[in-house]
Amino acid sequence: MENMNPGTKSPSVIFKEYLASVNAGNPKTVAAFFAEDGYIDAPYVESFGMASKISGKAAIEATMRGLLQNAPDFHFTSLKIILETPREVIAEYESEAVLVNGRSYKQLYVGHITIKDGKIISHREFLNTVTFARAFLPNGLKDLATN
Repeated sequence: MENMNPGTKSPSVIFKEYLASVNAGNPKTVAAFFAEDGYIDAPYVESFGMASKISGKAAIEATMRGLLQNAPDFHFTSLKIILETPREVIAEYESEAVLVNGRSYKQLYVGHITIKDGKIISHREFLNTVTFARAFLPNGLKDLATN
């Protein structure tokens, strides 16, 4: 990795460790990977009327806690690093879970992660909104239908 100090973790290593912490199911540990002003942004969920950006460690921890309450076995798989620079990583990865509502959730993501001083500054995540709606919205895709 160019311009990396010895002992400094690369963005891909930090991201792999972050995904592993999600898989371990500890929201506080997950939030600790982020800078104080770090955020997760899933811009496509805005189409459901949901806020797309989760800013700050407390909000990230709370969101993670909520996710695990809805999907206790949520976990990431199949990480593929597409591109890496000294501060950024672009990756493709999947998730799987069975939600407490009984629905299965299997998702493919593309993420763009920016790192500064060993912490995640931004994690922009692009996902299939149809798959998300089927699993997480109370009435699935019916909630998206308009009269």
